[in-house]
Parts: sequence; C-alpha cells; structure tokens
Amino acid sequence: MRSTTTRRALWAALTGLAAIAPLQAADLSITQFRVRGPAGGNDEFIEVQNTGTAPLDLSGYKLNASNASGTTGTRFTFPAGATVAPGCFALLANMAASGYSGSVTPDFKYSTGITDDGGLALLNTSGTVVDQVGLSTGSAYKLGTALTSLGSSNADQGYGRKTNAAGFPQTTGDNAADWIKVAPTAPRNSTSPCVAQGPALSIADSTVSLRNSDDVQMPFTVTLTKAGGEDVTVHAATADDTATVAAGDYDALNTTLTIPAGSTSATVNVTVHGAKAAGPDKAFRVNLTDATDGITITKGSAIGAILNEIPVAAEIWQVTGRGQVSPMLGKRVSTKGNIVTAVGPAGFTMQTPDNRADDDALTSNGIYVFTSAAPTVKIGDQVDVEATVDNYYNLPELKNATVTTTMHGARLPKAVVFNDKVPSSDPNALSCGTTNFQCFVGMRVTIDDGMITTGNLRFSNEPFAEVYITANGKRSLREPGVRYTVPVPDGVNLGNWSGNPQVLKMNTADYGAVPVNTPFNAGTTFRAEGVISYAFGAYTFIPTKVTVKKAAPLPRPVDARPFFAVRVGALNTERFCDTEFNTTFTCSGGSKEPSADDVKLKTQRLSAYIGSVLKLPDILSVEEVKSLTVLQGLAKQLGDDYPAQYEAFLQPGHDPSGINVGFLVRTDRVRVVNVRQLDADATWQDQGNTSFLHDHPPLLLTADVPTLLGRMRVNVIAVHPKARQNVDKTGTTADRDRQKRFLQAQSLATQVQALQTDRKNLFTPLLVVGDFNAYQFTDGFADVVGLISGKYDDSQNLLKLGKNIVKPTLWNAVDSVPANDRYSFLFTENFGNVQGQAPRSVPTHQVLDHALLNVNARALFLRMQYGRDNLDAPVQTLDDAAKATDAKKAMGSSDHDGFVVDMLALPTILL
Repeated sequence: MRSTTTRRALWAALTGLAAIAPLQAADLSITQFRVRGPAGGNDEFIEVQNTGTAPLDLSGYKLNASNASGTTGTRFTFPAGATVAPGCFALLANMAASGYSGSVTPDFKYSTGITDDGGLALLNTSGTVVDQVGLSTGSAYKLGTALTSLGSSNADQGYGRKTNAAGFPQTTGDNAADWIKVAPTAPRNSTSPCVAQGPALSIADSTVSLRNSDDVQMPFTVTLTKAGGEDVTVHAATADDTATVAAGDYDALNTTLTIPAGSTSATVNVTVHGAKAAGPDKAFRVNLTDATDGITITKGSAIGAILNEIPVAAEIWQVTGRGQVSPMLGKRVSTKGNIVTAVGPAGFTMQTPDNRADDDALTSNGIYVFTSAAPTVKIGDQVDVEATVDNYYNLPELKNATVTTTMHGARLPKAVVFNDKVPSSDPNALSCGTTNFQCFVGMRVTIDDGMITTGNLRFSNEPFAEVYITANGKRSLREPGVRYTVPVPDGVNLGNWSGNPQVLKMNTADYGAVPVNTPFNAGTTFRAEGVISYAFGAYTFIPTKVTVKKAAPLPRPVDARPFFAVRVGALNTERFCDTEFNTTFTCSGGSKEPSADDVKLKTQRLSAYIGSVLKLPDILSVEEVKSLTVLQGLAKQLGDDYPAQYEAFLQPGHDPSGINVGFLVRTDRVRVVNVRQLDADATWQDQGNTSFLHDHPPLLLTADVPTLLGRMRVNVIAVHPKARQNVDKTGTTADRDRQKRFLQAQSLATQVQALQTDRKNLFTPLLVVGDFNAYQFTDGFADVVGLISGKYDDSQNLLKLGKNIVKPTLWNAVDSVPANDRYSFLFTENFGNVQGQAPRSVPTHQVLDHALLNVNARALFLRMQYGRDNLDAPVQTLDDAAKATDAKKAMGSSDHDGFVVDMLALPTILL
C-alpha cells in the first residue's frame, strides 16, 4: 500500500542520448528548500537553479550541510555529466527511510538528513562556496542574518528565495532579506519550466499514448520568456532516437516557427502514427536552432515520448517478475480472473488463483492496484484489470486501472505461512533468493506466532504508526558472532551474526485491521493475516485481520523484593546532567545543557522508575550521572516519593562530558563501609599521548546489608566501560577504541581478582554490575564481559589476552534470564543496501547491562529481572509519559532498562 502517485517519467523512454551543447561556467543558486516535511525529519529537498545565461556543468559540485554547532559534512556530490540549462532547475531530495514525500520527482537523491537548525551550501569543484543559507547563528553556512528554524513540527513548509523587480533570484548577501517562508512548498525539477535570465526561448517535452492504429498529433510548445514588439522566429526540426521516420513511427518536421509580436508562445505539431499491437515505448527529439538575433535558446531540445499503451495480456507473476522493478514497467497490461485479497483506502491487492499460479518460487503472484480513491471491490471478488505497470519507490503496482468485477465470493488463494522458517533467519539462504520478502510482495500471508518487537514509531500526523515484528515469536535479539556484513578478522574462530533478516515492519491500520493510531507495546504477541508490501525502504506486513494473543503491559515492574533478600541493581540514567556547562563537551550531548525544569523532570522520572519499576533496590549502581549534587537530588526525590531513605555516592572521573558512575544506597537498610575508585589513575598510550585509561573509573562499594540473623558484608563494583560505537568499523579510530576497551577490561579484571583473593573477602559476595557497553558474548574483537569474568577465549577474539586473570570465574546472572527477555538496550542497526532495501535498518535488542557474581554471591542468588518501562513503549507514549502523575511518569526516563538481582540474605559467618 502507498499513499501518493508518481508520474511515468519521459526520460524512461530514451536511451543513449548525450548532451551536445557546449558547457561553460555560470552561477548556481539555492532557490527553495525544506529540511523537514509531513513525513518527518528526512522529508526534505533542495531546489537549485542555474541563474546564469549558459548551460552549467555540475560535475563534482557538492551539497554540504552544517548543524547548529558548525559541524559540516557533504550530503551529495553531483555525478559526472550532470548539467543544468540557463534558468532551469534541479531537485535534490533525501530518499532515506521516511524521506521525501513530494510528488515532484527528484533529479538527484541523497540519504543523510539536514538538521532543523543547521544550514546548507553549494560548493564548486574547487571547494568554494557558491551559495549558502543558514537556520541558526551557530551554522557554519549562512549569509548575514540567518533564517529562523521552522522547528520540529512535521508540516509542508520551507523557505523560498525572493525574486527582484526583474524577476531574478534576489541575492543581497543577507539570508533574512533574501528568503521567505513558503507553505506549502512547490519544488521544481529539471522538467519544470525554466525561468530565463533574459529574453529566451525554450521548448517543452511532449507525450502521446497509443491505444490503437489511429494517428495522433503531438504538440510541442515553444515559449518566449518576454513578449516583444517584433516577431520572433526559430527553426524546429525532428531527430530520430528510438522512434524513427523510416520505421513509420512519426512524420519528420523541418520548419520555421514564428511567435508573433506581443505573444509569448507558439505550438508546432508532429504527426505520430498509431500502433496495431503492444510494443516498446519510443521517443524522438525536436530541436530548436537559429533563433532571432538577441534571443537565447535556454532549452533547445524536447523529448517526444510515444507510449505504447495497447495492453499486453499477462498473468500477475509475469508482471511482477523476480525483482523490485517489473520487467514490464511502463507497459499497459490486461490481467484477468484474479482474486481481491485486501482492500485499502486508495487501492487493493489481488492474487492469481492457485490453479494458475506459476511454479517459480522467486516470483510473486500478487500485486497492488492503485486506484487513488476508495475502490469498490471487496475481498473475495474476482476481477479483470487493465492498467499501466508502475514502480512506486521499488513497489511494483498497477495504476490508471480499469477494474471489472466478474464474480463475488471467490475462494481466496492459499496464504503463505510465516513462521520460524519463513522468512528465513539465515542470510545465506534467504527465502526469495537475493531478498527475504520480495517474492511475497502483494501476496496473502498468515502469521500464527507473531511478536511485536518495538513500540509504534511516530510519523507526522500519525502518532502511533508502524511497528517491527517477527513471525517466530521471538524478539529481534543480538546473537553471538561478528556483526553481520563485517568481515571476521583473521585468526578469529567465530562466525557472523545473521543480522536478523526475518524482521519486518507491520502497518496495522492501513487496511483497517485496527483503528488508526492504535498503540502497541513491544512484547505483544499476535496472530494475523494480510499481505506483504514495501514502503520507505522496508518490507512491510499489512494485516487485514489481527488478533492480540497476549498484550504486553507497561510498566512491567520487577517483582517485589522478598522479605529475606537483599536487592542490588543497576541503571544507566542516560545523561543525568546539571544545568552548568563546565566540561570539555556538554554533558547532555547536545548544544547546551538542560534547564532547571528539565533537570527537575528528569529527577522525577528517574525516581518513578527506581521506585515503581525496580522496586527500591538496596544498592543501585547508576551510570551517566554528571555530579554528586544531581544524584543527591534524586536521593531526596526518592525519599519524598517512597518510604525509603537513600544516600548518594559519586566520585568524579575523567570523562570530557562529565558523566560518572555512582551509587544510590538505602541507608535505612544498608550500612555503607567504604566507597572508592579502582585504578582511577591508570594511563595508556592513546595514539602517542599519555591519557587516563578509565573515563568512568570503576567504583567499589563495601557495605553491610541486613539479614534474618544480623548483617552480611557485600562488595559491589559499578562499571561503565567505553562505548562500542566504532568497534565494528575499520581504521585507526576503530583500532584505538578496541584497544582501550580491552585495556579497561584487563585493568578491572586485575582489580576484581585482587579483591576476591584478599583474605578478608574470601567469604564476601561480590557483584560487578552496570552498563558494560558489551554483549554477554564476544563481538569478535574484544570480549569485555568475558575478560572481566575470567572466561576470555583468545581463539574468538582479535585482541589476545593469553591467560585469564580472574579465577575462580564470575558468573553472569543474565544467563538465568529467559532468552526472550535478555535485553537492556534497543539499537537500530543500519546494514546498508542489503536484501533489496536501501538501507536496511533493524531494531536489535541487546544486553549491555550485566551482573557478574563471584562464587559466594552465586550461592545466594535468587533471580535477576529487568524492569520494563523504557525500551518497549511507542515513541508517542514515551513523550506523553512526561506529563503523567503516577508510575507511568517513569516511561522514557532512560534509553536503557535497568535490572535488579535478589540474593538470599545470610550472615557472613554462615557463608
């Protein structure tokens, strides 16, 4: 299913035509742009115009963008041969997921967005900025006073350049003076009428459709930019291309055309001969030469596209073929006796009856028919359709259709069953050859064991939009192996993780299976039937029926602490910052620190999470906290909100943005003996410079906790090693980050071993908890968790340890958690142009937050639980929760789900 139409491009009819006009330097200006549109932040375009008087070669020109902090980057480089005629336009658009939604076809496409408060610039081949416009004072690109950002509302609004008294683009050197807000936008592309920079002529392309053998007149309009006091003449002559005079496709034209004084246009007709049978589209040109002296020809060649629309009889599988682009693209086809399988607001899907289905597993027997308005057919109707084959952003479809219903209540074609085998979870044995879903597009599908793996995404006027799903009843989990598409390093005995090719999207409301804007929490299981489609770069299941088997509630708190247990937990607070910018980089990660109101709200939401979702741990490791002051504020908030007394502990580290690890301890139950950093002053050689090894030095808490017969001493280490953002990449930065993570883990392992072999700690439970920024298995480069726990396997890691440091080994309590619940972070992985999607993005559930227990702690272990409130909710729900006054306020308090570990409380003497 899709919501807008596109036209059949004239250029598709031409092959092998090369530009012959001499090209010389001229000006290039940005004349209109939008950095956010109805479909969201990627719904953007940039319109440029050649404001000179001669054709311009754009080969090697660049479109650059800046953010509000002045960081710049190239979004697009014009390819060799890209040209634009005088006064004419070119349109660039972002075609990433949820990208450009306009009906004007872009001439060039890019895939990285431009920020709402940034700026953009055009650079010539020498790197010189030829035009620029900014949306904030901090943008690297702007002239004079920057424009005002139009904000983050998803609406069709942008900026257009003003024109001066002569009708030319205004360029005073001041953005504020030269631009005006436009809503709605009206982008122009290479086929739009040119605006000549002086008296000039242009000829427009023309199209005719052949439906029988009758001759057709094809009109070509020649336009003069400004009427004069005298006649203007120009010579017009046809030239063969795929259509030829010799083949009888059209009659040659060789004439002088006159535009009378006072007029601005004239038309010349070319006779096109009809066709008796279906055949290929063809084209010829009409060229202008020898204009009246003083008159420029800005567009001197027009395409005459002859579209053969005599329908070809075809089965659906012949129309769809094996790929995303139909082998019959652009042709008029007649396909009869197919069954309607789903009906939407602007079209329907139909499928070949089982007795006529082809035996090729790689072709689809279903297709979408775009009707623009609500169709009159119903599921089970048998229909004959005559239509034109189109491709809507890689979705084969039929448009401009004539639909005839020949029977009601026909038997529906047998559905493809999606389960634990289909679609395939093996990227080396995909279900549809080179893709996992293309051979099912347009066809009926049933899912009996579906699971929603993310809450609803959000798009413009659709607060609760699509979700990601699996058909095998499992989460989209990160599993062992080197990241999909990353080569396994030499000397590493490990395979690649699959990348979860079985994951797809589901648009639940598009065919009326549920009301529009129905929210779904991740973890919800369902059964459904519907059809497969393709939209915004992703294969999508659109149900006609959906039944929720088990709805996942939110919040889903951990169980209450057993009376005889001690509870230790961990929570990455996601940049819990103060208002002061006193570090190298902002704590917030943005351009400024939060306001006092922001800090207050964050404090309230974290309190709700710790109290209502984690159920008041006795000892809680907290990561990404700016200062002791804000942590003390959270301790006070917890005391105000719940019957518990917390004390905050934090010692600053070396992070350039100021985030640290700390503890919140229930001093109404726990007596703190000591808090100290471990190996805080350790250094390493960071690309030739001596630097601190630990940005967030591990923090050791020694405490006495209550038991039934007295007190028990415990040691808890809070950790937060370096993040993984470059680990799966190549180059010096990746090498550096891997080495630092390895050395950090080696340092901590040494501290752990010293602690657990100290005679006074021989019987003391030890827990190492926090956000390890690593999986419960190796990534193939450095197994951080395995090294710290004493289970490092050199054969499965690029970086070699030699001999494990920690003995006896620590046990990861994550192994006790049900497999489908092993996740604490949700990361959308971009796997590039694979499986027919460009790019393919998959939300992946990962365990980054772990609890490693020594032998003493494991002997007392009762259970480990993650508190669910942040990762499984719809995007809109997370935003709405900020205004809640109950426990729901916790939703969205962090980008991690925290956990708790419950241990049996026994006096140390009994251990």
